[in-house]
Amino acid sequence: MCGIAGILDRSGDRPEPAVLERMRDVMLTRGPDDCGLWSAPGIGLAHRRLSIIDRSPAGHQPMCNEDGTIWIVFNGEIYDFDDLGDELRTAGHRFRSRTDTEVIIHAYEEWGAELLLQRLHGMFAFALWDGPRKRLLLARDRLGKKPLFYADLGNRFYFSSDIKSIWLAAGDRLTVDPRAIDEFLYFYFITQDRSIYREVQKLPAASFMEVGPERVRSGRYWTLDYTHGETRDEQEWLERCEVTLRRAVKRRMVADVPLGAFLSGGVDSSLVVAMMSHASARPVKTFSIGLGVAGYDELVHAREVAARYHSDHEEFVAEPNAWEILPQLVWHYGEPFGDSSAVPTFLVSSMARHRVTVALTGDGGDEAFAGYPSYAAVHRGERCWWVPRWVRRRVLSRAADLLHGEWPAWRFTSRLRSLANNFSGDPVITLKRDMGWGEPYREHLYSDQMKVLLGTSHPAEGQRPHLTAGGWNTPSDGWRLAVIRTLLPSDYLVKIDVASMMSSLEVRCPFLDTEVLELTSRVPVHLLLGPQNQSKNLLKKLALKYLPADTVLRPKHGFELPIAEWLRGPWRKAVREIVLSDRALRRGYFQREYVDRILTAHERGADHRHRVWCLLWLELWHRMFVDRTLKPGDQLPLD
Repeated sequence: MCGIAGILDRSGDRPEPAVLERMRDVMLTRGPDDCGLWSAPGIGLAHRRLSIIDRSPAGHQPMCNEDGTIWIVFNGEIYDFDDLGDELRTAGHRFRSRTDTEVIIHAYEEWGAELLLQRLHGMFAFALWDGPRKRLLLARDRLGKKPLFYADLGNRFYFSSDIKSIWLAAGDRLTVDPRAIDEFLYFYFITQDRSIYREVQKLPAASFMEVGPERVRSGRYWTLDYTHGETRDEQEWLERCEVTLRRAVKRRMVADVPLGAFLSGGVDSSLVVAMMSHASARPVKTFSIGLGVAGYDELVHAREVAARYHSDHEEFVAEPNAWEILPQLVWHYGEPFGDSSAVPTFLVSSMARHRVTVALTGDGGDEAFAGYPSYAAVHRGERCWWVPRWVRRRVLSRAADLLHGEWPAWRFTSRLRSLANNFSGDPVITLKRDMGWGEPYREHLYSDQMKVLLGTSHPAEGQRPHLTAGGWNTPSDGWRLAVIRTLLPSDYLVKIDVASMMSSLEVRCPFLDTEVLELTSRVPVHLLLGPQNQSKNLLKKLALKYLPADTVLRPKHGFELPIAEWLRGPWRKAVREIVLSDRALRRGYFQREYVDRILTAHERGADHRHRVWCLLWLELWHRMFVDRTLKPGDQLPLD
């Protein structure tokens, strides 16, 4: 992994080296091994390097072609770069390094932007300057594994892997977007459609943008299609999935640095370790973390898999004090991010980085093989299509609104809400989850001032354009596409990318291989779930070939921390002082009395952990990036 940044100046001025250095060096952990700058009239590129392939000086970036007319800064890995390089050499291109970065330069010369992007398979974000055409090409990988922010501010166009780079370079011109705050509190993350700042955008996954004196064009070069199911028996699907997944694992084991794997003890990471062991002549280095909290530990199951495959296993039992590292997390994520599993993800990444530079994980298994309970719930709803649509979408939803509005903390009303959403047959309605500040909390939380700013917009409805442009036929397939296009790039991949980059660790996810996802998109949902409508049924049958039955068949266990207990226990007083402080209330977002009511309800046993955690993070983010009074190394008071 690396960090990229740059400035295009439409007036033709050469960007100041000091500004480029600030943009670059705020991303130190993304690239601790090397750094570089290059500028010319109208353009400046900056790079921080984490050396993985060809660690020699030949891999230094920014990198150019033979005559210096094309320059690139690149973040990521292209898994088929050797094959592409051979093809380009045959076409007459000469290489000075063994890097995938140089392959992109020559592939652009040979095929142009769009055909180049269709040929690349990997995780990446890059910026390529075409000097003769005076065009800057920005591109991002198919799923959005690697981030790319940009801000078009008149004469200057900024871009970076890290939103903090743009904040440092143009912070006085950035304003907080209330719709982003609404999205964050609703979903506990900000979607790919916007950032916390009005002026900063995220290049969408599987997209490119060409920028010149004016923005020239942008487009999408790949999409996942769930409309082309295939009729095959289960055994044939199992065989094809096994071959494809083993190939995805093997192509991610190419590195010139030490490589290992996260081993949680669950099905997905265990199967990746098993397939790595089959592909490696040496024991695989595996890493597991226990959290020292009863009910939040899977070390026993991880040890069983490690013993079965004789891995070089290391485990660490942390007694995590998330309170102490919270300012660091707020700093590195750069915008509000409320997925509390970022804490254990950071801890296991930090442990692994002491011995390896690259780690494979089981992330993506749920997305590829329908592993979340919501997949089964939506599929179950399809079986109730005999119930009139107006009952499923209106009556059931209205009942859920009324009951949930009266007793929002009751488990029954939460389950009724989920039932109404999952049975609706509309993936946008299914997105209306109950974990954050959704209905009915949202209507009571905001101040009158905030309600005016938000108008009639709704965070979930904002995702509808992503899900109504084709690509699915049934609600089950619509929900699969919704997860890939919304939750995956906005939450799960952001969590993995930032938490691992905090420790300069590159993480690779075989289940998110394009070939794997394109294959499973054609598998009928009833086969993925099986006759009993059980999550990840097909993958579990494959895993039984490699893993102990108790590892495969035991209930799913999330990668979580006891946040709820901490918020009503040792953190209670400090959290109150932060989220109900005069400073927080003067921002004008919330009704003080309602926030106090929710805090009190949580302290008395109701489960508002995600809502309280998001309020805490949002206020700390404001203090760090708006007020500039909190620093990443500061210790928060805790009485």
